[in-house]
Amino acid sequence: MTSAAADHDHGHSVQTFEPVREPAARVRGGPPILDIGGHIGALVATMDPDVAGTELHMRSEHQPPINIHTGVWHRSFNGVDATAAVFAELVEGTYWVLDPSGTPIRPITIRGAEVASIDLRTTNSAHPH
Repeated sequence: MTSAAADHDHGHSVQTFEPVREPAARVRGGPPILDIGGHIGALVATMDPDVAGTELHMRSEHQPPINIHTGVWHRSFNGVDATAAVFAELVEGTYWVLDPSGTPIRPITIRGAEVASIDLRTTNSAHPH
Protein backbone atom coordinates (compact mmCIF):
# COMPACT_ATOMS: atom_id res chain seq x y z
CA MET A 1 0.00 0.00 0.00
CA THR A 2 1.26 3.48 -0.75
CA SER A 3 0.15 6.61 1.00
CA ALA A 4 -1.71 9.36 -0.73
CA ALA A 5 0.44 11.67 1.40
CA ALA A 6 3.56 10.54 -0.44
CA ASP A 7 2.07 11.66 -3.74
CA HIS A 8 0.46 14.85 -2.42
CA ASP A 9 1.49 17.85 -4.46
CA HIS A 10 -0.94 20.14 -6.14
CA GLY A 11 1.22 23.11 -6.95
CA HIS A 12 1.45 25.22 -3.82
CA SER A 13 4.24 25.74 -1.36
CA VAL A 14 4.14 25.56 2.41
CA GLN A 15 6.19 28.76 2.47
CA THR A 16 3.35 30.68 0.79
CA PHE A 17 0.78 29.43 3.30
CA GLU A 18 -2.09 31.81 3.79
CA PRO A 19 -4.90 30.82 6.13
CA VAL A 20 -8.22 30.38 4.38
CA ARG A 21 -11.10 30.68 6.77
CA GLU A 22 -14.28 28.88 5.93
CA PRO A 23 -17.49 30.61 7.06
CA ALA A 24 -18.75 27.45 8.79
CA ALA A 25 -15.66 25.71 10.16
CA ARG A 26 -17.50 22.66 11.47
CA VAL A 27 -17.06 19.25 9.90
CA ARG A 28 -20.28 17.84 8.55
CA GLY A 29 -20.67 14.20 7.67
CA GLY A 30 -19.50 12.37 10.76
CA PRO A 31 -16.17 11.15 12.08
CA PRO A 32 -13.10 10.87 9.83
CA ILE A 33 -12.28 7.58 8.19
CA LEU A 34 -8.71 6.48 8.91
CA ASP A 35 -6.76 4.27 6.50
CA ILE A 36 -4.15 2.74 8.80
CA GLY A 37 -2.32 -0.57 9.03
CA GLY A 38 1.08 -1.96 8.12
CA HIS A 39 3.39 1.06 7.80
CA ILE A 40 0.51 3.59 7.67
CA GLY A 41 -0.62 5.51 10.77
CA ALA A 42 -2.75 8.58 11.48
CA LEU A 43 -2.57 11.77 13.55
CA VAL A 44 -5.10 13.88 15.45
CA ALA A 45 -3.81 17.37 16.33
CA THR A 46 -5.86 19.31 18.89
CA MET A 47 -5.88 23.02 18.01
CA ASP A 48 -7.15 26.33 19.38
CA PRO A 49 -10.75 27.08 18.33
CA ASP A 50 -9.77 30.35 16.62
CA VAL A 51 -7.75 28.51 13.93
CA ALA A 52 -10.74 26.51 12.66
CA GLY A 53 -11.10 26.87 8.91
CA THR A 54 -7.32 27.07 8.33
CA GLU A 55 -4.83 24.33 7.43
CA LEU A 56 -2.11 22.53 9.40
CA HIS A 57 1.06 21.73 7.44
CA MET A 58 3.68 19.08 8.20
CA ARG A 59 6.92 17.85 6.59
CA SER A 60 8.41 14.40 7.13
CA GLU A 61 12.03 13.41 7.61
CA HIS A 62 11.65 10.84 4.80
CA GLN A 63 13.95 11.12 1.80
CA PRO A 64 12.55 12.79 -0.18
CA PRO A 65 10.47 14.63 2.44
CA ILE A 66 6.70 14.35 2.36
CA ASN A 67 4.89 17.70 2.60
CA ILE A 68 1.26 17.36 3.64
CA HIS A 69 -1.55 19.49 4.99
CA THR A 70 -5.11 19.09 6.19
CA GLY A 71 -7.95 21.32 7.34
CA VAL A 72 -8.50 22.37 10.94
CA TRP A 73 -12.15 21.98 11.91
CA HIS A 74 -14.48 22.02 14.88
CA ARG A 75 -15.39 18.39 15.53
CA SER A 76 -17.49 16.46 17.98
CA PHE A 77 -15.91 13.42 19.67
CA ASN A 78 -18.38 11.38 21.72
CA GLY A 79 -20.42 14.50 22.44
CA VAL A 80 -17.39 16.64 23.34
CA ASP A 81 -16.55 19.54 21.03
CA ALA A 82 -12.93 20.06 20.01
CA THR A 83 -10.98 21.79 17.26
CA ALA A 84 -8.69 19.37 15.47
CA ALA A 85 -6.73 18.56 12.34
CA VAL A 86 -6.89 14.89 11.31
CA PHE A 87 -4.25 13.31 9.08
CA ALA A 88 -6.01 10.07 8.11
CA GLU A 89 -3.11 8.33 6.32
CA LEU A 90 0.59 8.94 7.09
CA VAL A 91 3.61 6.79 6.27
CA GLU A 92 5.30 5.94 9.57
CA GLY A 93 8.27 8.09 10.57
CA THR A 94 9.00 11.48 12.08
CA TYR A 95 7.08 14.54 10.91
CA TRP A 96 7.53 18.19 11.83
CA VAL A 97 4.56 20.46 12.43
CA LEU A 98 5.20 23.68 10.49
CA ASP A 99 4.30 27.22 11.46
CA PRO A 100 2.58 29.42 8.83
CA SER A 101 5.99 30.47 7.41
CA GLY A 102 7.00 26.80 6.87
CA THR A 103 9.40 26.66 9.84
CA PRO A 104 9.43 23.32 11.73
CA ILE A 105 8.19 23.82 15.30
CA ARG A 106 7.33 20.40 16.81
CA PRO A 107 8.18 16.82 15.91
CA ILE A 108 5.72 13.94 16.06
CA THR A 109 6.45 10.25 15.48
CA ILE A 110 3.93 8.26 13.47
CA ARG A 111 3.84 4.48 13.89
CA GLY A 112 2.13 2.09 11.51
CA ALA A 113 -1.35 0.91 12.52
CA GLU A 114 -1.56 3.52 15.31
CA VAL A 115 -3.27 6.88 15.80
CA ALA A 116 -0.90 9.46 17.29
CA SER A 117 -2.07 12.64 18.96
CA ILE A 118 -0.48 16.01 19.59
CA ASP A 119 -1.82 19.00 21.50
CA LEU A 120 -1.01 22.20 19.62
CA ARG A 121 -3.24 24.51 21.63
CA THR A 122 -1.47 27.62 22.84
CA THR A 123 -3.32 27.33 26.13
CA ASN A 124 -3.60 23.72 27.25
CA SER A 125 -7.02 23.33 28.78
CA ALA A 126 -8.72 20.29 30.18
CA HIS A 127 -10.41 19.35 26.87
CA PRO A 128 -9.96 15.68 25.94
CA HIS A 129 -8.31 14.86 22.61
